Amino acid sequence: MASFGVGKKLGGPSPSQFTVPALSSTSASLPARPAAATTPTLNLTEMARQVAEAKRLAATSLANKAVQQNPYLSLPTAGKKKVVPEPAPVGSGLKTAVHPLLLDPAPLAPQSSKDRYKPMQPKFASIKANARIASASPAPPTPPSRPPSTAEPSNPYATTSTTLEGGFQGAPRMRVGGTFRFNPKGKYVQLAEQMRKEAQLGAIKQRIAERAAKAGLDSEFEVLEKNIRSEAPPEVEWWDVALLPNKTYDDLDLGMDVVKIRTEDSPINEYVQHPIPIPAPWDKNAVPLKPLKLTKTETKKIRRNRRKAEQQDKQDRIRMGLIPPDPPKVRLANLMKVLTSDAVQDPTKVEARVRREVAMRKLAHDKMNESRKLTDEQRRQKIENKKLEEEKKGLFGAVYKIKTLKDPSHRFKVRKNAEQCGLTGITLFNPNYNLVIVEGSAKAIKQYNRLMTVRINWTQAAQARHGDDDEGGGETEEKPLNPLEEEEILFNQNHEGEDEEVSLEDNRCDLTWEGPLRDRAFKAFKVRNCPTDTIAKDALGPRWMGHWDLAKSFIPEEEL
Repeated sequence: MASFGVGKKLGGPSPSQFTVPALSSTSASLPARPAAATTPTLNLTEMARQVAEAKRLAATSLANKAVQQNPYLSLPTAGKKKVVPEPAPVGSGLKTAVHPLLLDPAPLAPQSSKDRYKPMQPKFASIKANARIASASPAPPTPPSRPPSTAEPSNPYATTSTTLEGGFQGAPRMRVGGTFRFNPKGKYVQLAEQMRKEAQLGAIKQRIAERAAKAGLDSEFEVLEKNIRSEAPPEVEWWDVALLPNKTYDDLDLGMDVVKIRTEDSPINEYVQHPIPIPAPWDKNAVPLKPLKLTKTETKKIRRNRRKAEQQDKQDRIRMGLIPPDPPKVRLANLMKVLTSDAVQDPTKVEARVRREVAMRKLAHDKMNESRKLTDEQRRQKIENKKLEEEKKGLFGAVYKIKTLKDPSHRFKVRKNAEQCGLTGITLFNPNYNLVIVEGSAKAIKQYNRLMTVRINWTQAAQARHGDDDEGGGETEEKPLNPLEEEEILFNQNHEGEDEEVSLEDNRCDLTWEGPLRDRAFKAFKVRNCPTDTIAKDALGPRWMGHWDLAKSFIPEEEL
């Protein structure tokens, strides 16, 4: 009361005008002074509540500002009341909205001041089970974005279905259960009917092929196919025959002591057998080096030096007494120089002797030249040896398709030139076309090819010969047929019944195939009459039978 009185005495404010200032946090904790009974009592509890509310509002505003700047921070809670943060603005950069899967759908737990700034925990599912739960839960509405592009995803391992459904790339695919697939009615009935039709068609083809084989028209209908069966493997291989005593592999069951491996009569020993060197196949085709081409002056000079050296050697031998000297070579021109005294005494006798010596020298010269000449047999053998040398370099073959061989001169040239060139092969006569196959050396094939394609005029018929027909009616002896007569008979048998003459205007010869061969298939050049394709293929053999069909389907370049 004294304090109030002092205030009144000093002219201070009245009690009714007294106001309490806002206390700070430090002043609120201090004890209040005792007031006079006459002054109104201040409500301190209300003042403390106002101070706490001011603190809470300040902290809430700071927290809201921090969440707007960093949306990954959790909001503090005061008591049991949950503060709902304001939605972050949608924009670019740091203001971009958070992906819905990164948000935690669980309610926020109350945090203390110690747990407020702990490290941030991941807001997405870390295991497959949680990922499925997160994908199954309804996602919050996402802000509008650009339409999906048709380009491929940046992650090549992500599936298309995951990207379209809105999940992030690399998320596991959801397993989709299988569905029932029912076969339509009549599916297997149609398959069975189709199999029955194929079987019936195969049986019809087989019957047609059998009938065509009996009639010899298998190639005409192109339905018969010859099955080439490979031989069965042998019971014992040739390299094991010498090791097995009973020549069967059953000997291996008796033990290794029975097999001839470590026995005395075993073909296996301690010595090394070196293989015999085989010359390379290309060595026989090597072309020898040709000698250097010399001019006539160089050739004469070499001959002169060689003869000079031989004459000098002979003179040296005569001087040494190894051989007797040659008698004087007397001629009518040097008669008086060589035989001076004898020619003067009896000139007639000397002249006759000189003429006789000249004739003897000429006779010896002719005899020496005749001895160096080759006989007819040696000359033919020399030609055959040259042919063999050419064949050693490699064999070649050629196939010719001739439209008709009606003219006998054409047939004679085809056969005779093949024999002269040392070629083997066959000529097939057929009503549709004729086929000529030859085998031989490269040089012979080259000559024969020029004959068939260039030299022979296939559109020109042979001139009639005089004296071919025998006008006499006498009996003639039966003589063996020569190749020309035999060829004529075969050709007439092939064209038997054809009265009209065949025109040679469009006759031609085409080379259908030419290439190297391993060995010969024919021993000589022969002719065959083949009215059907089956007979022609049998005459050609398995090696050349394919060329019959090749020539049949051959089309010249001019007609393409």
